[in-house]
Order: sequence, then structure tokens, then C-alpha cells
Amino acid sequence: MAAPLEGLKVVDMGWIMVGPVSARYLAELGATTIKVETAKRPDPLRAMGPFRNGEPGLGRSMSYHMTNANKRSLAVDIKSADGLRIVRELLAEADVFVESFTPGAIDEMGLSYAEVSKRNPGLVMVSTGILGRKGPMGVGTSGTGMSGAAFAGATGLVGWPDRVPNGPHGPWTDAVAPRYIAVSVLAALHRRQATGKGVHIDLGQADAGLQFLTPAYMDYVVNGVTTERDGRAGSPLRAPCGAYPSQGEDRWVVVDAAQEAAWSALREIVGEPLSDDRFSTLVGRLRAREDLDARIAAWTARRTAEEAEATLQAAGVPAHAIHRDVDLSEDPDLEHVSFFKPVSDPLIGESWIPGPQFALRRTPHAETRAGPRIGDSTDQILEQHLGLSPDEIGRLKASGVLT
Repeated sequence: MAAPLEGLKVVDMGWIMVGPVSARYLAELGATTIKVETAKRPDPLRAMGPFRNGEPGLGRSMSYHMTNANKRSLAVDIKSADGLRIVRELLAEADVFVESFTPGAIDEMGLSYAEVSKRNPGLVMVSTGILGRKGPMGVGTSGTGMSGAAFAGATGLVGWPDRVPNGPHGPWTDAVAPRYIAVSVLAALHRRQATGKGVHIDLGQADAGLQFLTPAYMDYVVNGVTTERDGRAGSPLRAPCGAYPSQGEDRWVVVDAAQEAAWSALREIVGEPLSDDRFSTLVGRLRAREDLDARIAAWTARRTAEEAEATLQAAGVPAHAIHRDVDLSEDPDLEHVSFFKPVSDPLIGESWIPGPQFALRRTPHAETRAGPRIGDSTDQILEQHLGLSPDEIGRLKASGVLT
């Protein structure tokens, strides 16, 4: 049986993460996904680490390969008239178009949805600006996942109250937004089956991240409470709930035993230190939270994070060791589902990257491939999809359009 999106064509003009990650989901569902870029101005992610064996190089970034697996690359200078014409021709027979330029830039290129949909009314286009295109700050505002996290409020809520904000780690909304984009594209393609019409999906990265911060926003709207960072993992309305120290350097285990059944099990495991009557109700535990956490920490600190997790999980208490990168690479559950897939590339050799994030029983995924080298499929794409002859392709190469 064919993959769900087999036969569909995706043109990926995204940069760094949010657009390319979204396009990778579609590639893993079987779509032919073409990454449009140029060696004159390559995707900046190619130059971001970590690099294979710590050696920098445009083809050695593991972040790039993880984000762009299973794609093909068309190297074309869209600032040239011929290059822009090629992209227009490609979009005229594409199914999905993903772009993540600063809002307004794609319009200046003549590739706005209003323009490209004239020739291809069934096209599903996705724009992934930091604040979208409609608000007073949208068009012309550039940003990355780090600035998106700041706008959404996430950055200010992570860290200690007496120190500078320090989270969340990395370009957070670049990781969040693609989950919304992929499902929106699938919904748009489903709608197109019934109507024959495409659509322009305008998704602000910061808006996607804001969905996870709405409890803090509502606490202010309803109660006038401004949420502040307090250096504590877990919920302020649940106790016990947080990260507790374990044996080893900077090793921790997360425990959430606020529910009555889990609390009773935890109380029985830890024993006398948790027998205080103050801890018998949730309200009491919240009021005496510091003392409660200290007593639980004394118990977890005498065990490894894995031992504490196993003991608590066996009794029905939600708990898990806080993973480091080395733990993830050796995790038996991830290994069981083949989460990491082997890829091969001349510049990185044999390496491992995350594979598909989902499994379909009747349409198993094709082998995961490393991200494409710049222009590795230029000739084939121009021949197969646009019908250009070898002579025409040679002329475009000689003029510097295909590079």
C-alpha cells in the first residue's frame, strides 16, 4: 500500500528549523519534498552544530541532517530572473509550499499566496513568521525560536527568581510550531479533496508556543496574579510535584504524587518522614511544601535516579529519572521502537539521527536518509518535474543560476 502522501510534491523554502521540520513530517508520510536553496546563501542550519566528530563544515551538521532527512535539494538562485521563474514553475504544479522568510519578504519576491495560487488554486501554502502576518507587528518582524519563546512568555518563567531568565533550552518555538503546522497541512489537504481548493496557512511561531503558557495568562486575567520564575520544577498547585536529587553528580528524579492514590503509595514507601498529619491533605502539603520536599529529597538522595524511578513506578507513583543525552542514547524504550535511525553520507559517514516520530502499520516508512547536499538533485528535479533538457540545465549552470 502506498504511503499516505505518496505522489504529492512539497516545496520547502524554509530556513533553520520550523519550516524544514514541518516539511520533514510530510516527507516521512511519503511526499516528494524538495528543499530549495543556493550555495550563495545556504540554510544557516548547515553551519550550526553539533558537527560530526566536532569538525565544522556545511555538510557535517547533525542538526541539519536531523531536520532535513529524506528530502531532495534544488540549488537555484531565486534572486535571478531565471531562478525565480524556475521556482514559479515548480510551485505551479506543487501540492504544498512551505516558507519561513520574514513576513512580507515572500510577497516582495512575487511568491505571495495571491500570486502563486493564480496558476495553482489547489496549492496549500504555509508561512511560519515569528508573529504571523496579520497583527501590527507581524509583517517585517523577523525572529527565531528563541525570540518566539520570549514573546510567548516561556523565557521569563524558567530559572531562579534572583537570576536572569535562562530558558527554555534552545529555539523552543521552532520545535513546537511544526506539530501544529503538520496537522494543519493534513487538514488542508483533506479539505482540498472535497473542494479542490487550496489555502494559505499563516502560523505564528510565538502563537504556537503561547498555547502552553495560557494557564499563567489566565491566572493573571482571572486572579490578577503574575506568574514568576521560582526555580522549581512541577506545578505550584500540586504537591508533591517536582525534581528531587539522587545519587551521582547533578542527577535528579521527577516525582508527581499529588493524586491521592499516588500520595498514599509514596507515603508508604518513604515511611515515617511522611507520616506528619500536615501532609494528609493537598492543602496541607502545599502549605508545608518546603518541609515535604526536603523529606522526599532525603529519600531520593540515597538512591540512583533509576532506582528511585523503578521503586516508585512499581507502586504506581508517577516518576522518571531526568535524562541526559547519554541516557537518551541508551534508553531501552527508544531502542525498542528504533527511535534513532542509521544514515550514511560521504561527509559524516555512518551516523544516527531521530527517525519518524510516528509509525503506521499498513504503510511502513521508507529508509531514513541523511539530509541532502546542496543541489544533489537539481538535474533530476528540473528534468522530471519541469521538463528541462540537459542543454537548458547546462546553460543555467553556466550563467550561475543553478548553484
